[in-house]
Amino acid sequence: MSIQEGSTAVNLTDDNNLFTDKETFAIAHMLFVCWGICIPIIGLFGFIGNILTLLILFRKEMTSTSVYFLRTLVITDTCIIFFCILSLSIISITKINPDMWRFSDVIYPKMFPVVNYIVMTLQFVNVWVTVAVSAERYISICDPFKAVSYCSKKKIIKVITSIFITGCIYNFPRIAALTVIQFECGQHICFEAVPTDFGATYFFVNTYSIYLYILFIYVVPLSILLVLNTFLIIELMKMRNKRGETGAQENMEINMSVVLVLTVIVFIICQTPGLVAQFWFLRRVVLLYWVGVSNTLFVVNSSVNFLIYTAVGRKFRQGLLKKLNIFVKPRVREFSTVPNFETEMVTLVENQQRADLCDDGNKKNGSWV
Repeated sequence: MSIQEGSTAVNLTDDNNLFTDKETFAIAHMLFVCWGICIPIIGLFGFIGNILTLLILFRKEMTSTSVYFLRTLVITDTCIIFFCILSLSIISITKINPDMWRFSDVIYPKMFPVVNYIVMTLQFVNVWVTVAVSAERYISICDPFKAVSYCSKKKIIKVITSIFITGCIYNFPRIAALTVIQFECGQHICFEAVPTDFGATYFFVNTYSIYLYILFIYVVPLSILLVLNTFLIIELMKMRNKRGETGAQENMEINMSVVLVLTVIVFIICQTPGLVAQFWFLRRVVLLYWVGVSNTLFVVNSSVNFLIYTAVGRKFRQGLLKKLNIFVKPRVREFSTVPNFETEMVTLVENQQRADLCDDGNKKNGSWV
């Protein structure tokens, strides 16, 4: 789940003869298909799905503390899609069209260091918020008494803020590692993003960009997610076996755990190619093809969570249908010409009591699925 800054820079800010022979010409068109066609289509679907998800997650009845994590995930996913389209889709189109040299040779090199920093920071926040929401659900199910103090609204907001600040600080070396130079190419002035002295050091090229990246974006969070979700499923199975028939709350918790497990599976599938792309043992041509696919999967990962929520999350699906006004309007009750005032008052009071009980139950459950 990464936009590989090193490989992307090589791909798109190389010398002017990058796409002169047949091999590099084929690479340019492959990147155009992956980044110029597939990413915008997938991204458009992701935008629509994420906006609908936000409409559901910001409803007043969504009172669970997990919702604050999920809102953050949706926002970061949406921003990732936008910046990937900005940094990948447009450049892949301009590289096969020489008349659009102003973007590829002037605008893109200037914006690349900043956009790359933003995307990598969003990725860091997205990954660790996923870990945090899994930890929150584990505590809520396995030790609900501690959840009252550990998973309060204020503490959840502090956790999200801490992850964001850490991501901004941790990724700052990426800005210091690149600088933009100016040179003449043909009849116009070109710009290129090149490594600074710091960006050329062994620490940045290997220790920071490869080993620490793999550790903090893949190994540690994936391990935590797998362990937490495994224990979560085991605990839910124990709850179900202990009580025989599960109640509404237990079914809701099981439903949520399935959503988390599916999210982790999609995460692993979409992230693994990006992990391999961090190692430069592949031939340059193979690496460029690999990066084209892995960065496309990066956008896929930020676009498909809506499908998981809709397909598996019952309460989310109900809220979505209600938001889209798909529910059939209830038939208006017909009253007699001479109404019985006492009977009608009793009926109204009973209906109101049932509605209050439903509202209280939703607030108590506080689940988004």
